[in-house]
Amino acid sequence: MSGLPRTTTLGLARHDRVLLVTLDRPHRLNAYDRTMVDELRRTWQAFGADDGLHAAVVTGAGERGFCTGFDVDDTLDAGVTSPSLDHAGRVALTARDMGVFKPVVAAVNGHCCAGGWHFVNDADVVLCAAHATFFDTHHDVGLANPVEAVGALSRLPLGEVMRMVLTGRSYRIDARRAHELGLVTEVTSAEELTGRALAIAADIARHPLDVLTTTVETVWTAVQAQRGAAEAFGLAMLARSDASAQHRGATMREFRHGDGGGR
Repeated sequence: MSGLPRTTTLGLARHDRVLLVTLDRPHRLNAYDRTMVDELRRTWQAFGADDGLHAAVVTGAGERGFCTGFDVDDTLDAGVTSPSLDHAGRVALTARDMGVFKPVVAAVNGHCCAGGWHFVNDADVVLCAAHATFFDTHHDVGLANPVEAVGALSRLPLGEVMRMVLTGRSYRIDARRAHELGLVTEVTSAEELTGRALAIAADIARHPLDVLTTTVETVWTAVQAQRGAAEAFGLAMLARSDASAQHRGATMREFRHGDGGGR
């Protein structure tokens, strides 16, 4: 795997022209901590610089969780709003965030909630296992949802997004409903998910790299034109929030040690 970084929280595997990225913290439902965020940034940079890689698949280790957002304990210990934010206060977690416009396929196994939506919202193709569920937990822990909800509007009808975000964890979109809504293009068994995602990515990756990146960047320029201003506004509002940080921290820890896992 020449050129790819050494990682402890990600599994990286090269499959010809496709890079398989596995979020590998199954004991925390693949919630991302500061280490994983740093490794993701370095991985996407290496992926973008390697002309031998034309596409990527991102999935989660295990079957319970794809990604449940940030690791609450790690985030509170660090005293940061979210480890996904860079020094300028912008989300820097996905290939799109890092300015890499190679195709990405998201293979959702298990729970996708809160910050896990970044990987779905920024993917070019999304498929899921039959047991996958999509929901949001921001309001359950006393946080507004300034970015993921806006990104989800490019995937789902407004009513679905608002119901999911406003009600919190009580409203869940299962795999069948996700397919009906067009959130995912295909539903597979858990056993077949990664193989199917790699097959789709390989079919994409057979095309010339410059053709792929031109198409992806053009389409995502249009998507970002719709959601960029709203995401920036939401992040600014979050930074200005006068809600008690101590109260939010206590709420998040209570949720984490219940059944939440992350944000």
